[in-house]
Amino acid sequence: MDKGEHSKEVYAYFGLALYRAQCVEQSIIQLLVFGDFFPIEVPKFKSRIEWEERYDIFETKLLSKTMGQLLKILKRHNIVDLAFNDQLDLALKRRNYLAHSFFVEHAQNFVSFTGRDAMIEELEEDIELFNKVEDFLNPISMKFANDYGLSEEILNKHYDELLKEAQSKDS
Repeated sequence: MDKGEHSKEVYAYFGLALYRAQCVEQSIIQLLVFGDFFPIEVPKFKSRIEWEERYDIFETKLLSKTMGQLLKILKRHNIVDLAFNDQLDLALKRRNYLAHSFFVEHAQNFVSFTGRDAMIEELEEDIELFNKVEDFLNPISMKFANDYGLSEEILNKHYDELLKEAQSKDS
């Protein structure tokens, strides 16, 4: 493999690692929707318009927060088993490292094949960490969803509709 292709591989792994970190962040947001917003708003639900307005406000507030701030809120609500907090904290630490320091810390490594291979290996470990965290969080979200009547079947139907809509834009 030539240097250019090897460099592209580093960027591809970096992109995947940061993408997986963002998936974890979105999983945290989902948990907060089910564990914070729903318990308060479902009993007050009067009209779809009111519900959508309140949801949009809640979601906008969450989206403006850092992953660290989201984790603090999640921990405050005791939605996740305390034993898993170390994994969540590590995911946050690795996400922040990737976003702010990875290429700076690896500037010297990036100029050699051996260094780039080490970078890829580190990124693979991060991807594995983010996958593990999301694999832990998703079943919790699904339990909440089921508790509120959003079965896997209903969620899959919505997913299929969104997918069909997105694919129709390619036509």
